[in-house]
Amino acid sequence: MELGIAAIGLASVVICAMPFVITNKSRKTKEKQMMTSLNDVASKNNCKITEHEIFGHYAIGVDAQKKFVFFISKSGEVLNQQYADLSKIKTSEIGNIGKSYVRKEKITERLILTLFSKHVNEPDTVFEFYNADVNYQLIGEFQSIEKWNKEIKNLLKN
Repeated sequence: MELGIAAIGLASVVICAMPFVITNKSRKTKEKQMMTSLNDVASKNNCKITEHEIFGHYAIGVDAQKKFVFFISKSGEVLNQQYADLSKIKTSEIGNIGKSYVRKEKITERLILTLFSKHVNEPDTVFEFYNADVNYQLIGEFQSIEKWNKEIKNLLKN
């Protein structure tokens, strides 16, 4: 009788823990794929990622020596790879695009980091950290974009 109760208890614990184990494994697999893609785009430009961050649907990294920034974002099954040579960038700026309401509330719809080119005829580079159509809730993207804006500005100064 006690053995049966113990077996039922053990089975219950395993059943309750299984979703957490599967979710964790899936997250780690996605992070590994994002890091592989980030390293691939860096190696195509003869660079090596010295600092990076993987954040759900995007990954960003820099090669501090060669002064390149790499950005990978995933929208559904589409993987977007972008990079910028900081020697060709004048400055960077955070863009918080959204709607303002009567009570002075602002709802963020997009959060972008724009790297402005030194040359007028070259396009600016835009990294999209958040899009309300893709992700339903902001979970740390503000802190992430502020960190990377500061990091890029420091690399631009040196």
